[in-house]
Amino acid sequence: MAMEFRSYKDDAWYDVSIETEGGNGGGGDGMRLRVKFAGFRDDQDEFVDANDFRSVSDVAELRSRFRSMSAQLQDSECSQVNRGVIVCAAHSALPDDRRFYDAVVDDVVHSKHVFANGEEQCTCTFILSWQHGPFARTLTAKALEHICKVLPPVTDGELNPLLTSFLNLVRKRIEATGFSDSNVSSAEAAAASNGRNGPPGFPQRRNQETRSSRLSSGHVKGHDVDIGGVPHMIIIDNLEKGLLPSTIMEFIHQQLSISCQAFVSPSKLLEIYARGGILLHSKRNFDKLLAFLENPDHIIVSSGGRPWFVTEKLPLHDLLKAVTETFALASQKVLESRTRTCNELKVVVSGTKEYEQAKQLRELFKQFAKHQCMIQQRLVIEEGRILQLSDLV
Repeated sequence: MAMEFRSYKDDAWYDVSIETEGGNGGGGDGMRLRVKFAGFRDDQDEFVDANDFRSVSDVAELRSRFRSMSAQLQDSECSQVNRGVIVCAAHSALPDDRRFYDAVVDDVVHSKHVFANGEEQCTCTFILSWQHGPFARTLTAKALEHICKVLPPVTDGELNPLLTSFLNLVRKRIEATGFSDSNVSSAEAAAASNGRNGPPGFPQRRNQETRSSRLSSGHVKGHDVDIGGVPHMIIIDNLEKGLLPSTIMEFIHQQLSISCQAFVSPSKLLEIYARGGILLHSKRNFDKLLAFLENPDHIIVSSGGRPWFVTEKLPLHDLLKAVTETFALASQKVLESRTRTCNELKVVVSGTKEYEQAKQLRELFKQFAKHQCMIQQRLVIEEGRILQLSDLV
């Protein structure tokens, strides 16, 4: 079964094969999974060590990164791409570097198909909302040629036998060592069955050579880091203007005893709020902070009463991580060189007058953010129409 894998390095999907290495017994000691990327040198392989798993949810996360190869959609199949459908599509910040990420079809701008040399050509435009990678939660207009079909899940029994064997070995090791957690939700359990299967023989438009810019992989190490070492970021809107990154980091450390990096973006003169980001290098800490921020029993507010609003949660590949860390340090130095008055943060709990006020203000900002998204979607659609007309001229 041809497989694709969502890389730990850049969060994109690649066509892969796998091998298992090492192992000196049923406990999994020394065993590791080697992921080989089609069209790339061996030094680009990624490794997953059996000893790095600490819970069944870790196993489920690895399982969710494998599925059968997505199939390129043909022009006559565009009617299958409707609003709400999950697809795997090509997108990148660089013209010569196509990478594949999952997206949800947000809208479709239908156009009459044309025929050239007896072959049907789709001219529709598809508005995609990216689900992961560096473009997560943004909208982009794409033609059908950039879109692949993701089909329903397969069972573990239909997976590559080497992968099934490795997953079973790791699960047994976790049970034997007592690391298995009892808090795995049904959603996490479902993630363990998140592979896909597609019919063979579809023509593939994926260009392996355009994906040669993958960052070099390494061994999976560390207990406080994601499997693969992928950092995560939480984007916060509705921050108080003048809030210092150091204040955010100190506040989170005081509340949760975890370390993080933070930045606050410069605001336009007429904007009444700021936006910032919190970068965490541990999936455990990311989950802990997210649970704290989204706990319905309390709200984080500034000294001026402005409630925090979580807008995005995304993993970062190495390049974006480096840029973010540089910006975080720069933003902290710039802001801390000025005198500010609104640098305090506090938690207001349910049942208090402050909480009710913060809840109303957060709902107001939520409606404002939703209106912004609708305007952005309209902009993307109109841009797609203008570009499409330009291509036809």
